[in-house]
Formats: sequence, structure tokens, C-alpha cells
Amino acid sequence: MVLTLSTGRTNFFGKAAGSGVFAPANSYLFASPLSARVGDKIRVTAFALDGQGKGVPNQNVSVGCLDAAACRNAGVGISEVQPLTDTLGQAVFDVSVNTPGKYELQAVVNGAPVPQTVTVTFQ
Repeated sequence: MVLTLSTGRTNFFGKAAGSGVFAPANSYLFASPLSARVGDKIRVTAFALDGQGKGVPNQNVSVGCLDAAACRNAGVGISEVQPLTDTLGQAVFDVSVNTPGKYELQAVVNGAPVPQTVTVTFQ
């Protein structure tokens, strides 16, 4: 076995940078918890990412139900906690309902829908 040690300092310059252009196909929605009681809230986070999977800041995000009429009838409320993405590309919302059921949610970033959805359940 040969082991070679050397002294000195290694410097790495630069940092990884994304394109900064929103890519709907790389973006997604996350909910926690996925299930809650009527009257409680579920936190939904939208991640607006670029083609390299890096967050895109300062994007306007909205979250809504795919079946808008059913959600309106069920009294689904979506509160904007942080609708503008931060430096990690995250926007945050709270969801609550008046009627038990399953609700499929989708994010829209600057008018472009994110294809991945999340389903939350209220009991």
C-alpha cells in the first residue's frame, strides 16, 4: 500500500448556478400532513424550480383546487402565507375546509400550471 500525503491549501472558486428560468416540469407541490381533521390546517409548499432543480426566487404562486366548483361547495379555504417564492423557490400556503373529503391541489406559477399535484384529505 502506498499512501502519499501533501501539504497545502486547495481553493475551489465559483458556485453552482441555475438558469433562473422557471421550469414547470421540475417544480412540485408538497403537503404536510396529507390528512387532517375538518377545522385544522394543512401546510402546502410549492417549489418553483429551474431546469437544473434549483429554486427560482421572486415568482408569484397561487394554489387552488383542480375541481374549483367542488372546493367552493366544500368551503375549501387557501390562505397565502408566502405567495412569492423565496431564494429556495418556495411559496407557502395553508389549506382548511368545512366539509370532509379529498381535495386535489395544483400550483400555478406566473400563470403556468405545475403539472404535479397533491391530494389532501380532511376527516
